Amino acid sequence: MALLLLYHLLSFLYLFPYGLYHLISSIRSYLIPSPSPYKALPFHPLPFPSSPFRSLPLHFSLVCLLLSCLLSPFLFPSFLLSLQFTFPLLLFTLLSIFLLLSPPPSDLVFLLASLSFYLLSLASSNSSSSFPTTDLQSKSLSLSSLISLVSALSSLTLAISPRLFLAELTLASSISLHGLWSLQSGLSLYSDSFIPNGCHTLLEKSGVTRCDLDQSRARAVEIFDLAFVFHATVVAVIAVAAYGVVARVQGVSAGNGNARRHNSGAYEVLPTSSAAVDDLEHHVPMKAMPKTTAQE
Repeated sequence: MALLLLYHLLSFLYLFPYGLYHLISSIRSYLIPSPSPYKALPFHPLPFPSSPFRSLPLHFSLVCLLLSCLLSPFLFPSFLLSLQFTFPLLLFTLLSIFLLLSPPPSDLVFLLASLSFYLLSLASSNSSSSFPTTDLQSKSLSLSSLISLVSALSSLTLAISPRLFLAELTLASSISLHGLWSLQSGLSLYSDSFIPNGCHTLLEKSGVTRCDLDQSRARAVEIFDLAFVFHATVVAVIAVAAYGVVARVQGVSAGNGNARRHNSGAYEVLPTSSAAVDDLEHHVPMKAMPKTTAQE
């Protein structure tokens, strides 16, 4: 039980901050003025020029993925379920190593990430169906499978169309949501202080939280649904707020007139200083207006 709670807390500490980092980095990459068009990246290095810390988020991902691969075989009752969860984690680990040593093409990385997310979604779905409906693990894993499926579709979209900013925004948001849901699942399933009323963990069967009465299970399912909607709303609000803050910092917030995005994806910075405006006025020929009869 403690190992399951530790695994969910580790997933939260990895997925939530990494998803936020990728979210802010993708927004910054989309809004920053650049002569080249926007293109989604599987990894955004830290903005430190010529620094060994540029790839620090990738090293952090690699360490967390290795820990998850080591813990995963001890978390599931059957070897088949354990293998279904461990295999996509190994794929993500290999992708992290490739990105550190010799980065492959972005479309290939997104395609393999889409495959890994899809396998993770299938594993969660199969694990959910292995529990009876009276166990809360069934509901928790079904929602986790939905999040992984959204991540898989977003990654596949970026592999096909890497300039679709909304797909990268959805991918980063789904990663953060997965982290929040891992925290919620760990607390609601394996912490006695957060288990819904009328439900309890089984002493004779580790890793199972069961509701004996249908009324208690229905109430617990409603709590899970409300918690999922709440976390999704929190991630959406964070995404909108991050876009607004980055846009203001980059000077491209709506209506400020300081920058303009072209169809190619680059920005043309418009003159704002008084000297530039005066110089522009000297180069613009002025034509005298003819006098009207009332003026004469």
